[in-house]
Amino acid sequence: MRRKPQNHSVFYYLVNSFILFLLLTSIGCSNQLNLEKHTDLVFKESYYQSWVSGVKGGGSGLIIFLTLGDSSSKNIQLEGIYFKDKYCKLTSKSDLKYQCTILKNENRETNSFIKPIENTTKEIEKIPFMIQGDEAVVEYLENKKRRYLKISLLWKKSERVPM
Repeated sequence: MRRKPQNHSVFYYLVNSFILFLLLTSIGCSNQLNLEKHTDLVFKESYYQSWVSGVKGGGSGLIIFLTLGDSSSKNIQLEGIYFKDKYCKLTSKSDLKYQCTILKNENRETNSFIKPIENTTKEIEKIPFMIQGDEAVVEYLENKKRRYLKISLLWKKSERVPM
């Protein structure tokens, strides 16, 4: 004997779809990255410089410099920085100094005499923070917990060295 279709099957499908939607959106909201309001992280200096290679096709970009203040906790390790729609891993140059380079597309050609610059900057579809102009978000670990802090970077003009 063949069973008649039930009228509540459409209603049942809609209710289950709505519940699944609510579950997925609540999980997505819990993954939001929160900026720290109070932190032990203090910067003595934070700035960036533009650079262009002196060689045609040698590339161009930004170099970001961060210097931690002496009062910053020893349990802090800088990981990376979100700046100008890019993410860049910070490298330690000394105990308190960090740096990273963001490559741009200007002055980039294939040249058989020049080894191409390896791009370690991550292009991000959408930065998970609202940042404008010279604002940046520093990603760091404090006591092995990932945290984020919004800062402002100053632009410093590069010193030109005569050749």
